[in-house]
Amino acid sequence: MQTYGGTSIVNGLLAIAGAHKAATAVLAATVIVGGGVIHAATDDATTATVTKVVDGDTIDVQYDGETHRVRLLNVNAPESVDPNKPVECMGPEASEFLAGRLPVGTDVRLEWDQEKSDKYGRELAAVFLGDEFIDAEIARAGYGVAMSVGANTKYLSPVQTAQREAEIAGRGLHSGSLECTVPAQVSAVEDAAATVVSQAPTSSAPLSEYDTHAGDVAAVIVTAKALSGVLSGPTDVFPMAAHSAGATAILRGRVTAALSRLAQAQSANSSARAAEQQRLDAAAAKAAREAAEKAAREAAEEAARRAAAEAAQRQADEAAAEAARHAADQAASRQTATPARPSSSAPRTAAPTSSNDDSRSGSSGGASGYTGCRSYAPGGKTWTPIDC
Repeated sequence: MQTYGGTSIVNGLLAIAGAHKAATAVLAATVIVGGGVIHAATDDATTATVTKVVDGDTIDVQYDGETHRVRLLNVNAPESVDPNKPVECMGPEASEFLAGRLPVGTDVRLEWDQEKSDKYGRELAAVFLGDEFIDAEIARAGYGVAMSVGANTKYLSPVQTAQREAEIAGRGLHSGSLECTVPAQVSAVEDAAATVVSQAPTSSAPLSEYDTHAGDVAAVIVTAKALSGVLSGPTDVFPMAAHSAGATAILRGRVTAALSRLAQAQSANSSARAAEQQRLDAAAAKAAREAAEKAAREAAEEAARRAAAEAAQRQADEAAAEAARHAADQAASRQTATPARPSSSAPRTAAPTSSNDDSRSGSSGGASGYTGCRSYAPGGKTWTPIDC
């Protein structure tokens, strides 16, 4: 039994046969490929030299003096160079991985299955580097997934096994820490949901905080629903082609749980905002009522003050009027009880020279007959009548 450990045997056979295929060699050997799967070697194989790594699952090789574009069998890597498609998650990394495993100038062995070319004219071949089945190694590293084209399933099983290993180990497309992968996006949605739920406004917060929180929750819900749509989408294309049905169900369940938490947070925020609005409305109504009551009290007090002031003014006016009347009455009474005072211009009467003169006049008032009070001029010889 001969095991293919490199390209020396094939190269020797090709040199002997002088052809690019070992069609004349009867190889009873077995090939041990990655994943421990053993394939019987066939005469439908050739050795080629890598001239270019096109992307994560396509290479250019040279044999028979010509360059051939080879699409690796039973493995599909994310797109990275198609001008009509966006670069897919891990596409550049898959290209770098393959370029690292198959540098330009590397000799590889190509093996074919039933259909040797696809609709684009590319050769469909399993690629071996010594004992390594490169198609499976791409999947094992997490940079590709198992797939089949037509009836080409001869090399499918080891690629499927490699993909399961990558999924269990969380490599590449199955990683939860690489931002673009579906598992990482699920983790990001869970983290965002937990964060936004924890940022719910406290009691009696301004209404603007409730509105901002509602917007934040809604944004995470939109992202989570979009991811849920991806998880429920086609499973034969990227990104879901990388995940088994069981893994997809788990991922979908995690997103559903996050959406449930977000919906609860959304409802709680809405209820809290309504309660706060009601509290504010009640407080505003109470404040308005108290303001109206205060205004009414102040108006009543002002009216009472004005009334008191007006009453006091009326009383003062009445008292003044009464005092004026009383003064007038007193003045009138004095005028009635007191004789009119002689005019100050009345001629002074000569003062009596002696009491004998008064006696001679036949009256106590002297010759004039006046007996009232008198005001004597200096010297006492003349006088004028005055009020007593």
